Amino acid sequence: MELFEKETENRDYLFNKLKNNTEIAEQKCLVGTEIPVPYKHIYIPVRSSLEIWCFKQDICVYQKLFDKSIDSKELAISSEDKSILKVTIEKNAEKEKDVGIPFVIIETKTSNAQTDALLAASEKIRMTKSIFPYCKTFLLVFGSPPPRVFKHCSGFDEILFIEDLNENSCEYVIKKVIDGTKIGYGYVPFVASYNYPYGPANVPLE
Repeated sequence: MELFEKETENRDYLFNKLKNNTEIAEQKCLVGTEIPVPYKHIYIPVRSSLEIWCFKQDICVYQKLFDKSIDSKELAISSEDKSILKVTIEKNAEKEKDVGIPFVIIETKTSNAQTDALLAASEKIRMTKSIFPYCKTFLLVFGSPPPRVFKHCSGFDEILFIEDLNENSCEYVIKKVIDGTKIGYGYVPFVASYNYPYGPANVPLE
């Protein structure tokens, strides 16, 4: 099957093959498109407020950080019925999607993507990975990638490309996503509190 003309059509075709994948579901993860993911946060002491900014990711394997039903302007962390920290989610006013904790992010581009778009995508991923270092990130190019893709997109863990939407091409990407999910999710118990210096057992380091 040939590629669609529009990037979003190709993205959605791949997403429909990913969204009900049982191996991803076994990791207690969801798959979505345009999922807001935090990339920056600022604590403001005088207001006891934590402000969080999000980027929307093209395809994301994630767990819910904040459900879309929650008012993003009235979040708070409480102790003994007393609010101790107000949390504000910026750039998420539409409330159409959950705010996610990412395990795999796929940024999609067509082969004619311009330099400024590639640079912006790479920087966006660098900022996101500063908060979620265990997240696997892929740039997926629909078509043959020009040299500027490799020159400007060093922020991604890996650059993938497919020239058609045949079963083998889609399965190649899906396997990458599944493997990335298992590795990313496998690190979660160790990120915050575990002191093991070489990473979790039975999870390959890269």
